[in-house]
Amino acid sequence: MKLADLHRVRSVSPHELDEYLEKGWFRMEQTIFTTNFLIFNNQYYNALWLKVKLDEFQVSKKQKALLKQNSRFRVEVSNGKITAEKEDLFFRYRNNLEFSIANSLQNLLLGESIFDIFDSYHINIFDDDKLIAFGVFDLGEKNAEGIVNVFDPDYRKFSLGKQLMIEKILFLKNQGFEHFFPGYFVPGYEQFDYKLKIASDATYFFDFGEQKWLPIKFLSEFCQPLDLIQTKLKSLEIILLEKGFKANLLKYNFFDISLVKGYVEYDLLDTPLVLYCFPNFHRQEALIVFDIFNKKYQFILCNKPFQSNVADIEGHYVKFLLKKDQIIFEEADIEVFASKFIDLIKN
Repeated sequence: MKLADLHRVRSVSPHELDEYLEKGWFRMEQTIFTTNFLIFNNQYYNALWLKVKLDEFQVSKKQKALLKQNSRFRVEVSNGKITAEKEDLFFRYRNNLEFSIANSLQNLLLGESIFDIFDSYHINIFDDDKLIAFGVFDLGEKNAEGIVNVFDPDYRKFSLGKQLMIEKILFLKNQGFEHFFPGYFVPGYEQFDYKLKIASDATYFFDFGEQKWLPIKFLSEFCQPLDLIQTKLKSLEIILLEKGFKANLLKYNFFDISLVKGYVEYDLLDTPLVLYCFPNFHRQEALIVFDIFNKKYQFILCNKPFQSNVADIEGHYVKFLLKKDQIIFEEADIEVFASKFIDLIKN
Protein backbone atom coordinates (compact mmCIF):
# COMPACT_ATOMS: atom_id res chain seq x y z
CA MET A 1 0.00 0.00 0.00
CA LYS A 2 1.41 3.39 -1.00
CA LEU A 3 0.86 6.97 0.12
CA ALA A 4 1.06 8.25 -3.47
CA ASP A 5 0.33 6.05 -6.46
CA LEU A 6 -1.13 6.07 -9.94
CA HIS A 7 -2.86 3.42 -12.06
CA ARG A 8 -2.92 3.76 -15.83
CA VAL A 9 -6.00 1.82 -16.89
CA ARG A 10 -7.59 1.19 -20.27
CA SER A 11 -11.10 1.11 -18.86
CA VAL A 12 -12.94 1.68 -15.60
CA SER A 13 -16.28 -0.03 -15.00
CA PRO A 14 -18.85 1.68 -12.72
CA HIS A 15 -18.20 -0.96 -10.06
CA GLU A 16 -14.43 -0.46 -10.28
CA LEU A 17 -14.82 3.31 -9.94
CA ASP A 18 -16.91 2.76 -6.79
CA GLU A 19 -14.16 0.62 -5.30
CA TYR A 20 -11.42 3.10 -6.15
CA LEU A 21 -13.34 6.00 -4.62
CA GLU A 22 -14.04 4.09 -1.42
CA LYS A 23 -10.30 3.47 -1.00
CA GLY A 24 -9.28 7.11 -1.37
CA TRP A 25 -8.47 7.15 -5.10
CA PHE A 26 -9.67 9.67 -7.69
CA ARG A 27 -9.59 10.55 -11.35
CA MET A 28 -6.69 12.51 -12.88
CA GLU A 29 -7.11 12.94 -16.65
CA GLN A 30 -7.54 9.33 -17.82
CA THR A 31 -5.81 7.72 -14.85
CA ILE A 32 -6.70 6.84 -11.26
CA PHE A 33 -4.45 8.19 -8.52
CA THR A 34 -4.13 8.74 -4.81
CA THR A 35 -1.97 11.01 -2.71
CA ASN A 36 -1.89 12.08 0.92
CA PHE A 37 0.35 15.12 0.71
CA LEU A 38 0.62 18.33 -1.31
CA ILE A 39 3.11 21.19 -1.58
CA PHE A 40 1.98 24.81 -1.93
CA ASN A 41 4.59 27.59 -1.82
CA ASN A 42 7.17 25.09 -0.49
CA GLN A 43 4.87 24.25 2.44
CA TYR A 44 3.80 20.62 3.02
CA TYR A 45 0.11 19.87 3.61
CA ASN A 46 -2.15 16.89 4.19
CA ALA A 47 -4.57 15.87 1.45
CA LEU A 48 -7.65 14.25 2.98
CA TRP A 49 -10.18 12.60 0.67
CA LEU A 50 -13.85 13.46 1.26
CA LYS A 51 -17.22 11.90 0.57
CA VAL A 52 -20.79 13.08 1.15
CA LYS A 53 -23.40 10.56 2.28
CA LEU A 54 -26.30 11.62 0.11
CA ASP A 55 -29.06 10.21 2.33
CA GLU A 56 -27.79 12.47 5.14
CA PHE A 57 -27.68 15.63 3.02
CA GLN A 58 -30.30 18.32 3.61
CA VAL A 59 -30.40 21.66 1.79
CA SER A 60 -29.62 24.44 4.27
CA LYS A 61 -31.44 27.74 4.53
CA LYS A 62 -28.53 29.57 2.89
CA GLN A 63 -28.46 27.06 0.05
CA LYS A 64 -32.20 27.39 -0.49
CA ALA A 65 -31.73 31.16 -0.62
CA LEU A 66 -28.93 30.79 -3.16
CA LEU A 67 -31.01 28.51 -5.39
CA LYS A 68 -33.94 30.93 -5.15
CA GLN A 69 -31.69 33.89 -5.98
CA ASN A 70 -30.43 32.06 -9.09
CA SER A 71 -33.78 30.59 -10.08
CA ARG A 72 -33.87 32.71 -13.23
CA PHE A 73 -30.96 30.66 -14.58
CA ARG A 74 -31.70 27.44 -16.44
CA VAL A 75 -30.05 24.23 -15.21
CA GLU A 76 -29.56 21.20 -17.44
CA VAL A 77 -27.73 17.88 -17.21
CA SER A 78 -25.94 16.65 -20.34
CA ASN A 79 -23.46 13.98 -21.38
CA GLY A 80 -19.76 14.71 -20.98
CA LYS A 81 -19.14 16.18 -24.42
CA ILE A 82 -16.47 18.88 -24.57
CA THR A 83 -17.64 21.74 -26.78
CA ALA A 84 -16.00 24.91 -28.10
CA GLU A 85 -18.38 26.93 -25.91
CA LYS A 86 -17.17 25.09 -22.80
CA GLU A 87 -13.54 25.46 -23.81
CA ASP A 88 -14.03 29.19 -24.22
CA LEU A 89 -15.68 29.47 -20.79
CA PHE A 90 -12.91 27.35 -19.24
CA PHE A 91 -10.29 29.67 -20.75
CA ARG A 92 -11.96 32.75 -19.25
CA TYR A 93 -12.40 31.02 -15.88
CA ARG A 94 -8.78 29.81 -15.84
CA ASN A 95 -7.40 33.29 -16.55
CA ASN A 96 -9.12 34.67 -13.47
CA LEU A 97 -7.80 32.09 -11.02
CA GLU A 98 -5.07 32.76 -8.45
CA PHE A 99 -3.69 29.25 -8.91
CA SER A 100 -2.62 27.17 -11.91
CA ILE A 101 -4.73 24.49 -13.61
CA ALA A 102 -4.66 22.73 -16.98
CA ASN A 103 -4.37 24.79 -20.15
CA SER A 104 -7.69 23.52 -21.51
CA LEU A 105 -10.73 21.49 -20.50
CA GLN A 106 -9.62 18.82 -22.98
CA ASN A 107 -6.25 18.59 -21.25
CA LEU A 108 -7.78 18.59 -17.76
CA LEU A 109 -10.17 15.73 -18.50
CA LEU A 110 -8.41 13.67 -21.15
CA GLY A 111 -4.72 14.55 -21.01
CA GLU A 112 -3.10 12.97 -24.05
CA SER A 113 -5.98 10.56 -24.61
CA ILE A 114 -8.68 10.84 -27.26
CA PHE A 115 -11.46 8.92 -25.52
CA ASP A 116 -12.98 9.31 -22.07
CA ILE A 117 -12.97 6.02 -20.16
CA PHE A 118 -15.20 7.53 -17.47
CA ASP A 119 -18.99 7.84 -17.56
CA SER A 120 -18.98 11.63 -17.43
CA TYR A 121 -21.85 14.10 -17.19
CA HIS A 122 -22.10 17.88 -16.98
CA ILE A 123 -24.34 20.17 -14.97
CA ASN A 124 -24.85 23.24 -17.19
CA ILE A 125 -26.21 26.62 -16.08
CA PHE A 126 -27.55 29.10 -18.66
CA ASP A 127 -28.57 32.73 -18.54
CA ASP A 128 -31.15 32.60 -21.33
CA ASP A 129 -29.09 30.79 -24.00
CA LYS A 130 -25.69 31.84 -22.67
CA LEU A 131 -23.64 29.17 -20.89
CA ILE A 132 -22.42 30.78 -17.67
CA ALA A 133 -21.26 27.73 -15.68
CA PHE A 134 -20.79 23.99 -15.87
CA GLY A 135 -19.58 21.21 -13.58
CA VAL A 136 -18.16 17.82 -14.55
CA PHE A 137 -18.85 14.61 -12.61
CA ASP A 138 -18.35 10.88 -13.21
CA LEU A 139 -20.80 8.12 -12.37
CA GLY A 140 -20.10 4.73 -10.85
CA GLU A 141 -22.77 2.24 -9.76
CA LYS A 142 -23.54 3.80 -6.38
CA ASN A 143 -20.95 6.54 -6.14
CA ALA A 144 -20.01 9.62 -8.17
CA GLU A 145 -16.97 11.92 -8.21
CA GLY A 146 -16.99 15.65 -8.87
CA ILE A 147 -14.12 16.68 -11.14
CA VAL A 148 -14.29 20.42 -11.78
CA ASN A 149 -16.63 23.42 -11.61
CA VAL A 150 -16.26 26.28 -14.09
CA PHE A 151 -18.10 29.61 -14.11
CA ASP A 152 -18.07 32.91 -15.97
CA PRO A 153 -16.03 35.49 -13.98
CA ASP A 154 -18.60 38.14 -14.89
CA TYR A 155 -21.16 36.20 -12.81
CA ARG A 156 -18.96 35.81 -9.74
CA LYS A 157 -21.48 37.49 -7.42
CA PHE A 158 -23.99 34.68 -8.04
CA SER A 159 -21.80 32.01 -6.32
CA LEU A 160 -22.20 29.66 -9.27
CA GLY A 161 -19.43 27.38 -7.99
CA LYS A 162 -21.45 26.71 -4.85
CA GLN A 163 -24.60 26.25 -6.88
CA LEU A 164 -22.89 23.66 -9.09
CA MET A 165 -21.88 21.64 -6.03
CA ILE A 166 -25.44 21.74 -4.70
CA GLU A 167 -26.91 20.86 -8.10
CA LYS A 168 -24.60 17.85 -8.45
CA ILE A 169 -25.50 16.56 -4.99
CA LEU A 170 -29.25 17.03 -5.53
CA PHE A 171 -29.14 15.38 -8.95
CA LEU A 172 -27.24 12.37 -7.61
CA LYS A 173 -29.46 12.06 -4.54
CA ASN A 174 -32.59 12.15 -6.71
CA GLN A 175 -31.07 9.47 -8.95
CA GLY A 176 -30.57 7.14 -6.00
CA PHE A 177 -26.78 7.36 -5.67
CA GLU A 178 -25.27 6.75 -2.23
CA HIS A 179 -22.14 8.90 -2.11
CA PHE A 180 -20.64 11.94 -3.78
CA PHE A 181 -16.84 12.33 -3.69
CA PRO A 182 -15.75 15.99 -4.14
CA GLY A 183 -11.99 15.25 -4.06
CA TYR A 184 -9.57 16.19 -1.32
CA PHE A 185 -9.63 18.77 1.43
CA VAL A 186 -6.39 20.43 2.60
CA PRO A 187 -6.39 21.43 6.29
CA GLY A 188 -4.74 24.79 6.75
CA TYR A 189 -5.10 25.80 3.08
CA GLU A 190 -8.28 27.85 2.72
CA GLN A 191 -8.67 27.36 -1.02
CA PHE A 192 -10.27 23.95 -0.38
CA ASP A 193 -12.44 24.90 2.62
CA TYR A 194 -15.54 25.32 0.46
CA LYS A 195 -15.80 21.53 0.13
CA LEU A 196 -16.58 21.26 3.85
CA LYS A 197 -19.30 23.92 3.79
CA ILE A 198 -21.60 22.40 1.17
CA ALA A 199 -22.70 19.38 3.22
CA SER A 200 -20.88 19.63 6.54
CA ASP A 201 -23.24 17.35 8.48
CA ALA A 202 -23.02 14.64 5.80
CA THR A 203 -19.29 14.88 5.00
CA TYR A 204 -16.76 12.17 5.89
CA PHE A 205 -12.98 12.02 5.48
CA PHE A 206 -10.80 9.01 4.74
CA ASP A 207 -8.35 8.00 7.46
CA PHE A 208 -5.77 6.54 5.11
CA GLY A 209 -3.73 4.83 7.79
CA GLU A 210 -6.74 3.06 9.29
CA GLN A 211 -8.42 2.65 5.88
CA LYS A 212 -11.81 3.85 7.09
CA TRP A 213 -14.18 6.79 6.66
CA LEU A 214 -14.95 9.02 9.64
CA PRO A 215 -17.32 11.99 10.13
CA ILE A 216 -15.46 15.24 9.50
CA LYS A 217 -16.19 16.32 13.11
CA PHE A 218 -13.75 13.62 14.28
CA LEU A 219 -10.85 15.07 12.30
CA SER A 220 -7.72 15.44 14.43
CA GLU A 221 -3.96 15.64 13.84
CA PHE A 222 -3.69 11.89 14.48
CA CYS A 223 -5.89 11.21 11.44
CA GLN A 224 -3.67 13.34 9.22
CA PRO A 225 -0.69 11.40 7.84
CA LEU A 226 1.72 14.33 7.63
CA ASP A 227 1.06 15.41 11.22
CA LEU A 228 1.28 11.85 12.49
CA ILE A 229 4.57 11.09 10.70
CA GLN A 230 6.11 14.39 11.79
CA THR A 231 5.12 13.89 15.44
CA LYS A 232 6.46 10.33 15.49
CA LEU A 233 9.77 11.13 13.81
CA LYS A 234 10.35 14.32 15.82
CA SER A 235 9.87 12.40 19.06
CA LEU A 236 12.33 9.74 17.90
CA GLU A 237 14.84 12.40 16.82
CA ILE A 238 14.82 13.80 20.37
CA ILE A 239 15.23 10.38 22.01
CA LEU A 240 18.13 9.45 19.72
CA LEU A 241 19.84 12.77 20.45
CA GLU A 242 19.52 12.06 24.19
CA LYS A 243 21.25 8.75 23.52
CA GLY A 244 24.10 10.50 21.71
CA PHE A 245 23.08 10.02 18.08
CA LYS A 246 22.08 12.91 15.84
CA ALA A 247 19.63 12.17 13.02
CA ASN A 248 18.21 14.98 10.90
CA LEU A 249 14.48 15.25 10.24
CA LEU A 250 14.24 16.17 6.55
CA LYS A 251 11.44 16.72 4.07
CA TYR A 252 11.70 14.31 1.16
CA ASN A 253 10.81 16.29 -1.96
CA PHE A 254 9.95 13.39 -4.24
CA PHE A 255 7.22 11.65 -2.22
CA ASP A 256 4.76 11.96 -5.13
CA ILE A 257 7.15 11.25 -8.01
CA SER A 258 5.16 8.10 -8.84
CA LEU A 259 2.39 10.39 -10.13
CA VAL A 260 4.72 11.67 -12.85
CA LYS A 261 4.68 9.89 -16.18
CA GLY A 262 7.59 7.48 -16.51
CA TYR A 263 8.25 6.89 -12.80
CA VAL A 264 5.27 4.88 -11.55
CA GLU A 265 6.82 1.51 -12.47
CA TYR A 266 9.88 2.10 -10.27
CA ASP A 267 7.93 1.93 -6.98
CA LEU A 268 9.90 4.80 -5.46
CA LEU A 269 9.83 5.99 -1.86
CA ASP A 270 6.59 7.86 -1.10
CA THR A 271 7.00 9.28 2.41
CA PRO A 272 7.22 13.08 2.89
CA LEU A 273 9.53 13.01 5.93
CA VAL A 274 12.58 10.96 6.90
CA LEU A 275 15.17 10.83 9.63
CA TYR A 276 18.47 11.03 7.75
CA CYS A 277 21.00 8.91 9.59
CA PHE A 278 24.28 8.41 7.74
CA PRO A 279 25.27 10.80 4.93
CA ASN A 280 27.28 9.01 2.23
CA PHE A 281 26.47 5.57 3.60
CA HIS A 282 28.21 3.40 1.00
CA ARG A 283 26.11 3.33 -2.18
CA GLN A 284 22.79 3.56 -0.40
CA GLU A 285 20.98 5.91 1.94
CA ALA A 286 20.21 4.82 5.51
CA LEU A 287 16.96 6.35 6.78
CA ILE A 288 14.34 6.00 9.48
CA VAL A 289 10.72 6.32 8.39
CA PHE A 290 7.36 5.84 10.09
CA ASP A 291 4.85 3.52 8.40
CA ILE A 292 1.30 4.77 9.05
CA PHE A 293 -0.23 1.47 7.98
CA ASN A 294 1.45 -0.84 10.48
CA LYS A 295 2.25 1.98 12.95
CA LYS A 296 5.91 1.05 13.11
CA TYR A 297 9.24 2.82 12.90
CA GLN A 298 11.45 1.35 10.20
CA PHE A 299 15.22 1.55 9.76
CA ILE A 300 15.67 1.14 6.01
CA LEU A 301 18.25 1.16 3.26
CA CYS A 302 17.36 2.86 -0.01
CA ASN A 303 18.87 2.60 -3.45
CA LYS A 304 19.46 5.78 -5.47
CA PRO A 305 18.18 5.00 -9.00
CA PHE A 306 17.92 8.63 -10.13
CA GLN A 307 20.04 11.65 -9.32
CA SER A 308 18.17 14.91 -8.88
CA ASN A 309 19.01 18.23 -10.51
CA VAL A 310 17.28 20.14 -7.69
CA ALA A 311 19.58 22.52 -5.83
CA ASP A 312 20.18 21.82 -2.14
CA ILE A 313 17.47 23.16 0.16
CA GLU A 314 18.05 23.42 3.90
CA GLY A 315 15.84 20.95 5.76
CA HIS A 316 15.11 18.91 2.63
CA TYR A 317 16.48 15.76 1.02
CA VAL A 318 16.81 16.49 -2.70
CA LYS A 319 19.96 14.66 -3.83
CA PHE A 320 18.39 11.47 -5.22
CA LEU A 321 15.09 9.81 -5.96
CA LEU A 322 15.06 6.89 -3.56
CA LYS A 323 13.76 3.33 -3.69
CA LYS A 324 13.32 1.26 -0.53
CA ASP A 325 15.65 -1.73 -0.79
CA GLN A 326 15.67 -3.32 2.66
CA ILE A 327 14.03 -2.96 6.06
CA ILE A 328 16.83 -3.58 8.54
CA PHE A 329 14.32 -3.77 11.41
CA GLU A 330 11.05 -2.24 12.55
CA GLU A 331 9.37 -1.66 15.89
CA ALA A 332 6.13 -0.07 17.06
CA ASP A 333 7.47 1.05 20.46
CA ILE A 334 9.62 4.17 20.17
CA GLU A 335 11.86 3.34 23.14
CA VAL A 336 12.45 -0.22 21.93
CA PHE A 337 13.25 1.07 18.44
CA ALA A 338 15.67 3.70 19.74
CA SER A 339 17.53 1.22 21.96
CA LYS A 340 17.73 -1.36 19.19
CA PHE A 341 19.00 1.27 16.76
CA ILE A 342 21.71 2.50 19.14
CA ASP A 343 22.81 -1.06 19.89
CA LEU A 344 23.01 -1.80 16.18
CA ILE A 345 25.19 1.17 15.25
CA LYS A 346 27.48 0.59 18.24
CA ASN A 347 28.18 -2.92 17.03
